[in-house]
Amino acid sequence: MSALLTPGDLRSALAVTRSLGRRGIKVTVADEGGKSLAGTSRYCQASVRVPSAARSGEAFVSAIRQEVVRGKHRVVIPADDISLSLIAQARSEFEGLTALPFPDFETVQAAHDKGALTALAAEAAIPVPRTVILRGPADLEGAINQVGFPAVVKARVSRFLHGGQWKTGGAVHYVRTAAELDEAFRAVHAVVPCPLVQEHIPGDGRGVFVLMNRGRLRAAFAHRRLREKPPSGGVSVLSESIGLDPKLLEHAERILEALKWHGVAMVEFKRDSRDGVSKLLEINGRFWGSLQLAVDSGVDFPYLLYRLAVDGDIDPVFTYRVGVRLRWWLGDLDWLLIRLRERGSLARRLKALPEFLRPAGRGARAEVFRPDDPAPAIRELSLYSRALLRDAVARLGRPASRA
Repeated sequence: MSALLTPGDLRSALAVTRSLGRRGIKVTVADEGGKSLAGTSRYCQASVRVPSAARSGEAFVSAIRQEVVRGKHRVVIPADDISLSLIAQARSEFEGLTALPFPDFETVQAAHDKGALTALAAEAAIPVPRTVILRGPADLEGAINQVGFPAVVKARVSRFLHGGQWKTGGAVHYVRTAAELDEAFRAVHAVVPCPLVQEHIPGDGRGVFVLMNRGRLRAAFAHRRLREKPPSGGVSVLSESIGLDPKLLEHAERILEALKWHGVAMVEFKRDSRDGVSKLLEINGRFWGSLQLAVDSGVDFPYLLYRLAVDGDIDPVFTYRVGVRLRWWLGDLDWLLIRLRERGSLARRLKALPEFLRPAGRGARAEVFRPDDPAPAIRELSLYSRALLRDAVARLGRPASRA
């Protein structure tokens, strides 16, 4: 039993490596840097260097195929959007060589296109934010009338292929006036044509994490973010497993069934504090950052995905331990540093310190450091320390601003 995982410098990739390795599955990690977070794990059998997926897509796919042939890997697991899209697009090149437990390229693109996804969700009677696709400046006035302010302007896709290289869709813009909307539209449109403008949904984010077998639900999990980086909203640095919301699970299953989705997915919603309705925002068709929390709680998604790929189906898994907590220590330290640098009184900023030092709970586990597998934490700390040092040197080298 063996699996090929790419890339390796993600916390989700480390969780996959540990999950499969502990089950006796031989894991090979392919990464452009050779060394990687997952590659330092004791549960990684081998690391191989491959070309950059973002900069050299064809060479990357060719290298992955060669490694599949050489290592006779039963399953290939892409851990990020770019490797997922590239391998899905080249699916025919892997036919008969290995199992690819994810959808075809067209389905992946449909899920990642927020405009197409919003339209599909509306057809399936799933609540979504009011949304307008901006094809040009002439659409701005109508968008204001339909969406109103405050609003959010963002690219339809987070990653896109341009000139043979993968690029990011840019920042999300929050706008409150027609002038801000015009400026944000021009900024996003210059990067990815036809951005979206959506109503701003006040409230907290919610997610459902699932495993699908060609449109049929096979496993599900949910957690809540207790702290995020940045604090205004981002990746979770302290999270807790919670029970599944039946309505969210129903909507997640319905949209993924409409897509005939195969493999893992993270379906993101935001609960509107104005009416209490959770509205669909996006789908990420790969493993998520806090994957280790699901594994710790009893839903071993990486192993379930591997068995689904090899055996064709698995017994459904919908029960797990609630109240389990996961802490990404260095991400949480970033959270603290951001809070301490925020504008405002010193007393207000210092309130973040006792919150950071307060115990995270009896059930909390460190995400990266595990006593039986310490090397990834050592690597992460080393890279983090170097980055802090570079940042400090850069700050010292900047000329002082004049009043």
